[in-house]
Amino acid sequence: MKQLYLVLCTTFLLLCSFSINAQTDFPSVKAFSKSILKAEDQIGEAATGDLNGDGLKDWAGVVHRRPKDSSPTYQLYVLLRRPQGGFHLAEKSIEEENPGMGCCWVEDLQIRSSSIYIQNNAKDVGTMEAVTHQFKLHKGEWRLVGLRIYHTDHSPGAPGTLDTEMNFLTGLVIEKRQKGARKPVTKSRRKKFATYLLKDFDFSGGFGNEPVP
Repeated sequence: MKQLYLVLCTTFLLLCSFSINAQTDFPSVKAFSKSILKAEDQIGEAATGDLNGDGLKDWAGVVHRRPKDSSPTYQLYVLLRRPQGGFHLAEKSIEEENPGMGCCWVEDLQIRSSSIYIQNNAKDVGTMEAVTHQFKLHKGEWRLVGLRIYHTDHSPGAPGTLDTEMNFLTGLVIEKRQKGARKPVTKSRRKKFATYLLKDFDFSGGFGNEPVP
């Protein structure tokens, strides 16, 4: 009888744990936050707006975690507002360590044009780079559909900027290069892009900008 009692207790605890881990619906953003934040964790950048064309305000936010024995991490969450009320966890990125040492940190997060725009910055002694990833629900998948890389070189011998915009759906790449006070030079080309999903997003400037295998 005692063994049966222990088995039932263990099963109950496992089921409770599974229920918590598998929870995808929340009555509010506050309830969602309460369910995932621990100790010194916090929600940093957050934005609201319609992501799926139903006229309701959805939510996206970056959770900053500070584990005791490892580097701080970032993780992007997407919640869709349900017509009957509350929110549904639609997607989340991987939880990735913040590498530090000038690279990379989340600077901004916006929802507009049914898309999530998340900007990460990086810098060193002579250069600074602002990278904006655009994610959108496209054909049932949360995909990377756009990428903008604004690179500034402050080197005394060759100051200048390179502004590159990539459309992952059309393959169009537009590059605007400027040296010092000279007139900007704009070029466009086509490129074949692989498919990148929000669930694999690692907050690096290179995400989506790797060569196609």
